[in-house]
Amino acid sequence: METWQAMKDEGYDILRKLEDNCLLEDGEEEDCVRMHDLVRDMALNITRTNPQFLVKAGLRLKKLPEKGEWTENLEKASLMRNFIKEIPSNIPSSKCTMLTTLVLSHNNLLTIPESIFEYMPQLKILDLSYNQEFSSLPDSLSKLVNLTTLLLQATSLIEVPSLSNLRALKKLDLCRSGLEEIPKGLEMLTNLKYLDISGNRFLEFSPEVDEIANGILSNLSELQYLVVSWEIALKGEVIGGLVKLEGFGGRFPTCHELSIFFKCLQDRGDGDEFNMYAVDVASHFSLESYYCSPLELEEGCNKSLEFNDMYVDGENTLLLPSIQELVIQRCNNLRSLNDISAITDAKELKCCVIRSCQGLECVLSSSINPLVQKLKVLDLYRLEKLDALFEAEAIAKSPLPPDTFSSLKAIIMEEIIAWDVEEAGREKEGVIQLILPTLKSLKLRELPALKSICSICSRRAVMVCDSLEVIWIDDCKSLTRIPLYLPLLDNGQPSPPPSLKQINVWTQEWGESWWESLEWDHPNAKDILQHFRKFMY
Repeated sequence: METWQAMKDEGYDILRKLEDNCLLEDGEEEDCVRMHDLVRDMALNITRTNPQFLVKAGLRLKKLPEKGEWTENLEKASLMRNFIKEIPSNIPSSKCTMLTTLVLSHNNLLTIPESIFEYMPQLKILDLSYNQEFSSLPDSLSKLVNLTTLLLQATSLIEVPSLSNLRALKKLDLCRSGLEEIPKGLEMLTNLKYLDISGNRFLEFSPEVDEIANGILSNLSELQYLVVSWEIALKGEVIGGLVKLEGFGGRFPTCHELSIFFKCLQDRGDGDEFNMYAVDVASHFSLESYYCSPLELEEGCNKSLEFNDMYVDGENTLLLPSIQELVIQRCNNLRSLNDISAITDAKELKCCVIRSCQGLECVLSSSINPLVQKLKVLDLYRLEKLDALFEAEAIAKSPLPPDTFSSLKAIIMEEIIAWDVEEAGREKEGVIQLILPTLKSLKLRELPALKSICSICSRRAVMVCDSLEVIWIDDCKSLTRIPLYLPLLDNGQPSPPPSLKQINVWTQEWGESWWESLEWDHPNAKDILQHFRKFMY
């Protein structure tokens, strides 16, 4: 069986070979490539005859090409990234019986003629995505029995015609398409490998809709990639029964459903075969979740699990295999991550986000060095009782080794009353050094009571951050010291961290005077860092 990941890898291999042979080059946008102008001109020249392509992408067209360009030999047409609003009823004409690909994405389409698809019996790929005011598809869509790919994301469709005749369909993308109901005939698409119906905020939520959705999904046994709107409460048994699934995003309503899903993975022994997942565990849909597709993960994190408004039962709360991102929001009984017994298995964790958990007192109440060794992002927000990263008593019994947080790239703290780092580094000349070799960003926001970033048992400590690029400080008027380690030069003068680019200070009425009042370990430290400091208004 050709897996979704294998096909994706093959595609990247082809792109790399084309780049290596200078047939592709970097595009204007990140993670994009473009064909070299000379190569593109040559390719277009070849495709003027046989096979015949019509390519007029990004030319700012307001109208479709003239009827004479839609010939009987035309196989592929790409008119993406133009300003086309409408398609005349006589274009394309009845001659386009060989057309296999039609790309009209990123235009201003409002409607298309009812009869348009009657003239395209061989059409396999139809891309109408990113036409944000496009609100209806003609019923003639059902005549496209050879269609394998249908892309309708970022439109305003509300509903689509019955899909029951599109039995050859393998990829269907309806992400953020404005759907108000589950498409009719979806259960008939038994060859479907890729399905995305996420981001459809207006889907009616009710137990009946949940039952319909779960019943439909249980029929789609060929699915390899599935993303479902968080309005829909999924069943662990249904998703776990899709044995070919490799990528999944969606919501389970309870930890029990999550555990059923987890058990299904264990029973077939391939939990680690999931290349990508973004699972939300919440009893109800949260509006905050709508604005992100379930698979829009932190960079470098392909496996994410999120708990929202749940009672976290430590012994029975499971974490999915090889988890890389853990988000916990409004789980008020949680005192520390150690309350989740399965946290000891999260050895690949790269990003940890904890927000609005009223009972959280510390992030870790005992040392779990493998857990924090690969952690790159620690995001803490509105934690009223948090007073330490680590519980002091536990750390005293089992000190953390010097490589703790050795992969950390960003610390983000917002609206926290107090925060302190217990001993987790090395001592040099009576000063504790917290070693953070890959930390790139330190963000402190809305922490009016924060007094210390790094103090250990009332002794001063410094943070050694050779990769630190940006410090962001907003409303931290009680903070008296920024504990950066500034190495001394041969002349005894301090030098800034080697990668530091900017210290951003948001200046309300206190900003500039606060900067002037900061304490530094060296009398010349403020002068050295003055060059990096930028007041934000």
